[in-house]
Formats: sequence, structure tokens, C-alpha cells
Amino acid sequence: MEIHYRALPLLNARLSTLPRALRRIAKYILENPDLAIHQTASELAIVTNSGPASIVRFCKVIGFSGLQDFKLALAGDLASRRLLPAERNADQTNTSLTQELTERIIEATRETQLLLDQAAVSRLANAMLSARRIDVYGSGVSGLVAQHLAFRLLRIGLPAHATIDTTYATYVASGLGPTSVVIAVADSGISKDTADALKTAKSAGAFTAVITHRSGRPILKYADEVLLTAGVNSHVTEANSIIAFTNLIAIDVLASTLTIKLSMFSSATNVT
Repeated sequence: MEIHYRALPLLNARLSTLPRALRRIAKYILENPDLAIHQTASELAIVTNSGPASIVRFCKVIGFSGLQDFKLALAGDLASRRLLPAERNADQTNTSLTQELTERIIEATRETQLLLDQAAVSRLANAMLSARRIDVYGSGVSGLVAQHLAFRLLRIGLPAHATIDTTYATYVASGLGPTSVVIAVADSGISKDTADALKTAKSAGAFTAVITHRSGRPILKYADEVLLTAGVNSHVTEANSIIAFTNLIAIDVLASTLTIKLSMFSSATNVT
């Protein structure tokens, strides 16, 4: 069996979408991973005020075959964390804001590396290379990220346009078709306007994708591909200050993949 070391990133990504009972289990594991890895289903059930069957259900909802499979992945996460030279001690009062932010960015980058599906990136890139029109939707902070994505795509010669008025985007999306690609940047994944725009684009026949740090959101059912990134809160500000940063990582990976594919196509054309 192939093990993917992504237990903690998946918990962070799925936390807000889990039912209350399963969310309680997830919070305990996120707060006590070193304890949870040594506990049986019965012991986890006691400390999370649930039942052994709920522990097994929790593991399967997250994406693992059972508790043992989940704990193997959790062990891999913990081993990776211990390799970090500057793991932050929550009791240290002299930790500077720069160090705090740097460590959270490192953590977010590592988690995004685990969550981002390169195969999905490649499939999206293929669709974009054959598209006659590429639209990018987003509002608020996501709108800024959407504009950055469109700029990156324009720089490599692709017909991209960012629309940050998602109500207007819904009207535009109705006129798209099979030769179009629409990418929605959705930090929270709960914006109804962005979801409506993507739904309209998909109904019109466009190839659709979402860049987000929230799995299990309604908008994802309108996406042909999902680029999942990490959402890590800052312990200092209690804000999702690194979400945009991790979405930019996904954009860089996508742009680099497109650049490589364009280079390969150009080389093949020159040979022929």
C-alpha cells in the first residue's frame, strides 16, 4: 500500500466542513498529534467524547482506509516536522514576528506541497493550452490573486482575463463554450457569486477549475479540476494571513508547468 504523508494538511483543509462530532476528533488530533499517534480507537473515542465507530468513520471521511492507515500517514507528517530546524515553541515569549511568520510560511509551503495534485495541475494546463479564452474569477483578496494569475498567463502568451466583479462574471460565463477555461480563486469557497459564476461557465461547456484551501465546499462540484492549497492561521494575529501566499505557490506551479509544456511543443514543432 502506498502511503501519502498528508494527514495533518488534510485535517486543516477539511476541518471547517466536517460534521460537529468528527470536527471534535480532528481538533483533538491537530492539537495533540504526538499523543494521538499512540492511542487506540477506544482511547481516542474516550478523549474526544465519541465512539470507536466514529473514529473509524472519521478516518474514512478524511480519505484513509482506517485508523492504522491514518496513523501511518500521521507518523510521516510528524517525522517531516521534526526535520524542521526551527520548530516554534509556543511558550517562548521572545519569538519575533518575523520568525513566527517565516515558520508559518515554511509550514504552509510544506503542506501545500503535499496537498497540491501535480496530475490535476497537468490536466488543467493541457486544457488551458488548447483554450481560445481563459477567464479567472475571484473577489476580495481572491480577486487580487486572480489578477496575478491572469498577469502570469498573459506573460507566457495565453489569452487570459481576470474578472473580480463576480456578479458580472456570471453574465460573461453564460457566453462561454467548450473552447474556454474558467479558473475560480476561492479562499473560503463559500462565496455564492463566485460559485454561481463557475456553475454558469460549466453549464455553458467551459472547462472549470478552482484554486482553494478548503475542500468539501459547494463550489468544488462545479470544478473539473481542484488545486488544493494549505490554509494556515497565524498564531500571532489569528488571521488567515498565509492563504494568498499558498495560492500564489499553486499559481507558480501552474505557470511553470505551462511554460515547460509550451517549450516542449515549440521544440517538437521546430524538429518537424
